[in-house]
Amino acid sequence: MRARLRSLRPILIALLFSVIAVPAARSARQSEVPAKQKPAGKTKKASEPPAAPVSDILQRIQTEQARLELAQNLAQTATTPDEIRLARKAARLADHELELAFLIGLRRAADNPTPPQAQAQKARVDALAAEAAQQQAVVDGLKQQAAKARGRQQETLQAQVEFEQAKLELANDELADAREDLIAAGGDLKTQIERLQAEHEAAEQHAAASAAPAAGGTGSPAPAQSSDTLLASLRVWFGLRGARSQLDAAREDALAAAESTKERQSEFASQAGAAPPASAAAPAGPASAPAAPSILETIRQKSRTERILAGYKLRIRDLEELAATYQKWGDLVGERQNTAGRAVLRGLLWIALFVLVGFITNRLAQRFIARLTEERRRLHTLRTLSRFAIQVVTLGLILLVVLGPPSQLATLVAFAGAGLTVALKDFIVSFIGWFMLMGRNGVHVGDWVEINGVCGEVIEVSLFHTVLLETGNWTDPGHPTGRKVTFTNSYAIEGHYFNFSTSGQWLWDELEVLIPPAESPNAVADAILNMVNAETQANQQLAEQEWKKLAAPAQGDHAVSAAPVVMVQPSGGGITARVRYITRANERFDLRARLYHRAVELLHGGRTAPASAQVPA
Repeated sequence: MRARLRSLRPILIALLFSVIAVPAARSARQSEVPAKQKPAGKTKKASEPPAAPVSDILQRIQTEQARLELAQNLAQTATTPDEIRLARKAARLADHELELAFLIGLRRAADNPTPPQAQAQKARVDALAAEAAQQQAVVDGLKQQAAKARGRQQETLQAQVEFEQAKLELANDELADAREDLIAAGGDLKTQIERLQAEHEAAEQHAAASAAPAAGGTGSPAPAQSSDTLLASLRVWFGLRGARSQLDAAREDALAAAESTKERQSEFASQAGAAPPASAAAPAGPASAPAAPSILETIRQKSRTERILAGYKLRIRDLEELAATYQKWGDLVGERQNTAGRAVLRGLLWIALFVLVGFITNRLAQRFIARLTEERRRLHTLRTLSRFAIQVVTLGLILLVVLGPPSQLATLVAFAGAGLTVALKDFIVSFIGWFMLMGRNGVHVGDWVEINGVCGEVIEVSLFHTVLLETGNWTDPGHPTGRKVTFTNSYAIEGHYFNFSTSGQWLWDELEVLIPPAESPNAVADAILNMVNAETQANQQLAEQEWKKLAAPAQGDHAVSAAPVVMVQPSGGGITARVRYITRANERFDLRARLYHRAVELLHGGRTAPASAQVPA
């Protein structure tokens, strides 16, 4: 059977050449151009695609890579199921465009001649490749001889194999370095495209491996961002605005690329259609049979032209579909942007309404308060409090619209409580101190006290404050200064205070008298003591009774005494007598004045009075 086919092969080849040559000869007769003017095999066919520069091919691949990266980045902004479907479609179309760019680039690389600046590198690569192949053949031959040899001859051959193997490795290194130089010079476009294609495939595999665990097998889209609050609505609106601008830019880029591809397709189609058929180069008659190889090349070139035109059509269709996908995606994003914009306007209207209601409420409250009282200070206080309350409520409502209700109310209340505790520490301590001041050892209205070095009469004790009518220190004249001093009740816990009175408001006062040199100091001092004792006799008894009730029982009846005490001491002007006596806090100034008056009468009116003489009250 095989012998019969071999015998029929020349006949089949002759029939094939005759089928091809007859139409070629017929078209050659109808051609107006002589065959001698365009010899076959020497003139480049116009239907053959022009060799594109290396930079244009690589730039086209980089453009498609950037278009794919843009589609992948935009896919991350998709939230709704429709947007995710369109995002996946856009990424798939962009990836298909990149694959087409790789395929077209590899085809162009096969047709692309070596540029003049890379001819030297190409020749060097070919020479090194031939040397490496020759060296590989030498190594293979020595390995075969070494495998058949025995004994000492095998050892010698093995040493030669190692030596030649080292030379082969050196030749391969030089060949790799020369190929890198050729790639840098733009003479090995195919290798560059294959590298870019391998990097793209590796990136796709890595992205697929990373997306598989993140998806979790559910395939459900990410939930859309909530826009219930004004702040969230603004964020969504600005985010959608940026996404829509990117989608519009991507759509314009796809349309521009489609138009550019259409122009290149039209230009290439016009060049291919205007070119004379290659069969015109063949002479008429039976002598045209030797031109059959040229006719076959013409048929192959026509097939290549049709393939290139089909590639252009496929690219145009993909780019137009990509632009339409971006258009639909942009419409969906625009609808979401309009929804977010309406939410922003609604929030702004609520804020304006709250401000207007707060303003009207404040005006009505001011008029209502003006009718309640005519006292200027109280009116100012009420107006300030009402204005502050309305402003706080209005601000709270505005914050509720802008930020929304707190998501974790318990945690927020806990933090707010801690913050208020720190901020209102003085008020809290003052409120607790008020309970202590209301006790038996506290401070009441009418008491004479000293708080933080300020003395005065208590005129008010409220929940948070204690108000004194300032009178100065107890050793001073003690007349009211007319000033009110307010203290927070925290002094009852954090500090200390002096209460100069029990229920009778008793305190010790002092009378100082200068005894003239002519008088007997002891006699005058005793007379003054008797005078003071007579003036304060009633106060002494009452004070001793109250103090005994306050004193501890273990101190006994003699633990406290309200009797006056005299002390005589020399001074620069003579002898000074000081008498300390008990008095009521609110009577001490009157009693001191009376005692000084009686002391003057004693010194100037009764100099010879005996020491035991009693001065009448």
